[in-house]
Amino acid sequence: MGYGRPAHCDRDCGGVGTPHGGSAVRHHSAMPVQRGTAPTLIGLDVGSTSIKAVLLSPGRGVVHVARRPTVTHQVRGGGAFHRPDEILESAESAVAECASAALSGGLAAPAGIGISSMGESGVPVDRRGAPVGDILAWHDPRPERQAAWIERQIGAAALFARTGLRPEVKYTLPKLLWIREQRSAEFTRLNRWAGVSELVGLALTGKLATNASLACRTMAFDVTARAWDAELLRLASLEPSNMPEVVPLGAAVGGLGEAAARRLGLVAGLPVAIAGHDHIVSTLAAGVVRPGDVLDSMGSAESLTLITTRPILADEVRRTGYSTGCHVTDDLWYVGGGLSSSGAAIEWFIDTFLGEQPAADRYAAFTALLARAAPGPAEPIVRPYLRGRTAPHRDASAGLEFEGIHEGHGLPELAAAVVDGAAYHVRWMLDELGRLTATRMERVRLSGGGTRNRRWVTAKASLGPGRLEIVRAEEAGALGAALVAGLAGGVYGSVTDALADASPFDRATAPATIRSRYDDAYLDRWLPAVIIRLRQGGQA
Repeated sequence: MGYGRPAHCDRDCGGVGTPHGGSAVRHHSAMPVQRGTAPTLIGLDVGSTSIKAVLLSPGRGVVHVARRPTVTHQVRGGGAFHRPDEILESAESAVAECASAALSGGLAAPAGIGISSMGESGVPVDRRGAPVGDILAWHDPRPERQAAWIERQIGAAALFARTGLRPEVKYTLPKLLWIREQRSAEFTRLNRWAGVSELVGLALTGKLATNASLACRTMAFDVTARAWDAELLRLASLEPSNMPEVVPLGAAVGGLGEAAARRLGLVAGLPVAIAGHDHIVSTLAAGVVRPGDVLDSMGSAESLTLITTRPILADEVRRTGYSTGCHVTDDLWYVGGGLSSSGAAIEWFIDTFLGEQPAADRYAAFTALLARAAPGPAEPIVRPYLRGRTAPHRDASAGLEFEGIHEGHGLPELAAAVVDGAAYHVRWMLDELGRLTATRMERVRLSGGGTRNRRWVTAKASLGPGRLEIVRAEEAGALGAALVAGLAGGVYGSVTDALADASPFDRATAPATIRSRYDDAYLDRWLPAVIIRLRQGGQA
């Protein structure tokens, strides 16, 4: 998202405060000085909006980024899918561009390829390793009836205790049941199931394997044992042998095949590794690997990922709307939750009130409105649930609501209130995460396009909890995949070594007076208003 100027100032700013008495940003770098002629690394992230590949030069950082759109096809009446050939062609094209950039830039040849991707989406592959049919998009709503059937068979609490997931339509197991019922000819040919990362890895190496962070998004994976759940798979008439092998972090799926090497302009036998689920791989790129650390990914939707040393599977976690999963590293887990309309609420505001302006000018106009607003917090309060609320306390009927507007308020105050409302909700999510997991969160790192919104970052720095740091890497999923490639290719001897090339970050702070005002507004006005809504709905 392009919400105005970057929240962090230029490197020589010396921690100068931002407008509105906003956050001062101090600079820290996790990037060491250049180490000479270390091999380069390629990280690929196949996302639901775009496909990104980065060329990482250890000690220097990302030196090239290749981007391709992810083509999504819509089904009349609902449904969405990707075509395997289109995904593979775009992914290989992006990797080939990075390989060419290494050669033309006089850099050392790549020592490995790492792959991350969206979770949940996937496709059957036959006994020859060819995809059968289309890739159902993770957000395809068609398997809704199958998800409800799974809940009746297993029970929501029992399912969460094993998988860390609620029975929702987006996960893989309902998709498998839907394919068995609606695409029986394709299901009959299913020899193995391949998620998007696994499909790309299969095309490059001829081998099928995955990482636990992707496997745990299928709703057929025991997050405690970190193994396929045979009973859940039998619901879809499958066995663990039909699923990808789960390999440790940094283990190569296989070597780059000769035909793939020719297509990509690389050397056959190059190690190829599955890095994992892109949201979780991003924590590696951000250096968020310490228990109690949180990554706050800010985009149209916003997701929080709290790192834990064990799976947190208490039923209250499920009932409060969070999920538990496996981290990309083999001895960590996470608890996560999201707000589907944080940046989307800002986009709604821009489209509704600034839509008559050319698209290129709308974000600048929104930033100008924020600059005209008084220092935070805004007087009106906003509950930012444009698309319902997932966590805490799931409520699909929750809406976008303004409260406390009077005739003295104009567009600047309303724009600021939308931004502040999204920040208040994240504070609530973090407070609930800390309570449910008995974790004291001392460090939160922000990533994504929302970090460029200075007012938003100031509000978050004011509300806490803990130290707030802004990740500079724009393609964190691809960077994390490149770090995993380095583990597979022997460039790094450990995760600790790889973290030397994680993204640099900037420290964000806010003056004590603003922190106090935001804290009072959250505790005295915003949170009580939300709790009243919960009680009216019988949820609290």
